[in-house]
Amino acid sequence: MKKIFTFAIIAMIASLSFGQSLTPVNMTEKKSVIQREALVSSSTTQNKFATKEVTELVATRASQKYYDEGTGNWFIVLWDDLSFVFRFDIVTNNSAPLELGHTYTLADMDPGYSWYGLDVYTGVLYADATLTPKQGAYGTDYEATVTLVDGRSYHVTYTAHSPESKVHDIDVLAVQSQYYEAPHNVWDFTFNTKDYDFSFTFPNLDESGIEMDKVYTLDDMDTQASMFQKVKNLYIYFYKSVTFMATRGANGIDYIITAVDTFDETYNLTYTAPASPEPAKVVEMEFTKDETELVDYTSWFGTFQFNGKKEDGFKAYVSLMTFDDVPGNYTYRDVFVESTILYLNADDEEGVRCYDLTATVTEYEGGAYKAVVDYYGRDGVLYKLTFNYGDVPFSAINDITTEPGIKAVKTIKNGQVVIVKGDKMYNVAGQAIK
Repeated sequence: MKKIFTFAIIAMIASLSFGQSLTPVNMTEKKSVIQREALVSSSTTQNKFATKEVTELVATRASQKYYDEGTGNWFIVLWDDLSFVFRFDIVTNNSAPLELGHTYTLADMDPGYSWYGLDVYTGVLYADATLTPKQGAYGTDYEATVTLVDGRSYHVTYTAHSPESKVHDIDVLAVQSQYYEAPHNVWDFTFNTKDYDFSFTFPNLDESGIEMDKVYTLDDMDTQASMFQKVKNLYIYFYKSVTFMATRGANGIDYIITAVDTFDETYNLTYTAPASPEPAKVVEMEFTKDETELVDYTSWFGTFQFNGKKEDGFKAYVSLMTFDDVPGNYTYRDVFVESTILYLNADDEEGVRCYDLTATVTEYEGGAYKAVVDYYGRDGVLYKLTFNYGDVPFSAINDITTEPGIKAVKTIKNGQVVIVKGDKMYNVAGQAIK
């Protein structure tokens, strides 16, 4: 994972729409090629390249759909979530399935719709390609060879999954729910697990919410707003069917959910409200104004991001969404997950994603901001983060020093403004000086 987590809004939007297009119920992938052709070279010249090493790849998912648009085309996609994606548009003029054991070459494909890349902005066309569908034990397997116009070569295999391997029993770490008032009248639930975030949206409900012990199905939900995504690559999946039930548990509301995605993968979710929500560990971290950056896209995209960086490599990126200004109180429902993560040290490549959050952002004169964030990491640790952007005044440290009757005095020490209160000393950002 690249350890620079600033905004890449355009690429993010392309990735999200791309993720939707791969589901069988939203096959608009071919139509998006019009955008791609404006950005990617449409040359189909069969250039000859020097022999290069072939990269071996194993696809974990495959989709196929027949398009009868003038000429009949079978559109095959092989991918491993969003690590790589290969598309093959095979012209058959026939809705009959592709012939098993037959090798289709680039001459059998529409080269304008056969390409490699995560989205329309990173697409690369094929200089050469083959695709062979095969009869597998649990469906159609595929083997493909691809040489891109930039010379890279790949050998890709896909094996259809057994029914047993497509059932996942998952424990839920945390649950967030939020009610959106009229005219929406919507209850939105998010279930955070180690590897996924599952969302279920219920329209046409009043503030009292869902009924206990009632089994809800996908018919009761907004199918376009109900989805789940992988934490690491944020690929979006939609549901084929859902059963959803909430019950009164010993310590709160428990949930039992079975969700089947559009690739027939089954996810059994269970959540039992814990007796004590206290984290196993608490880490406090404060960033001075020299360690804090604020990226403000509220006027353009309704999102802003606080970035904090320590010399030892600890980095915090917290992005929040708002339709107003930056100051305010925020919860996990306001988190822009695509650009919210912690890196614990210089060697941390995976980072710690967030499964719950509360934040308060206060504005001061001169465009200064103080953000106090409780960041519950998926590693079970509560990170209490404080960001100081600009010249946060002394009044902002009152939550740190609360000794009654002791007057604070501002003075100069070693050429810097410091604030002395009792036997403690602080800089203008409110950070204790040893």
